[in-house]
Amino acid sequence: MKYQSFITKLLAVVLIGVILFHYQNIAAARAAIVAENEAAIAEVEAYNRGIQAENQKREAAASGESGTAEDAGSTAMLYQNGTYEGTGNGYGGPINVSVTIEGDTITAFEVLSHDGEDPAYYALAESLTETVLQEQSADVDTVSGATFSSKGILEALNDALDKAVNG
Repeated sequence: MKYQSFITKLLAVVLIGVILFHYQNIAAARAAIVAENEAAIAEVEAYNRGIQAENQKREAAASGESGTAEDAGSTAMLYQNGTYEGTGNGYGGPINVSVTIEGDTITAFEVLSHDGEDPAYYALAESLTETVLQEQSADVDTVSGATFSSKGILEALNDALDKAVNG
């Protein structure tokens, strides 16, 4: 009976620790599912934009127009070909990215480092790399639940694209 209070408190602390450990695993699993779903949504949206662009081209061809507004513009390249690095401020510190440009097309985009970022938030924001490649733009929405990490990634991308500007 002398140690009953101590043992009860010890069991309560161990039980709380086990519950918190399992909660963290569940949160990480949910973050992974959200990231997969957002990537799938971005893929479908990119496919839909492609179909819409094809339909516009067909409509323009059917109406006798010679080209689109894109075709009428300058053929000068906006970006220099190459790989560029940029830095932005995320939730927990600097985020460094690399972007590869070929023929004004973003062919590769990856996060090089994100040391200060919370793993759960970063796991959500990581889907931006695919979204940027699909959209071919840094003008994409941030990821809900990981706004600061998302803004850091996009800030780093804009920094890299600024370095790639032709001119």
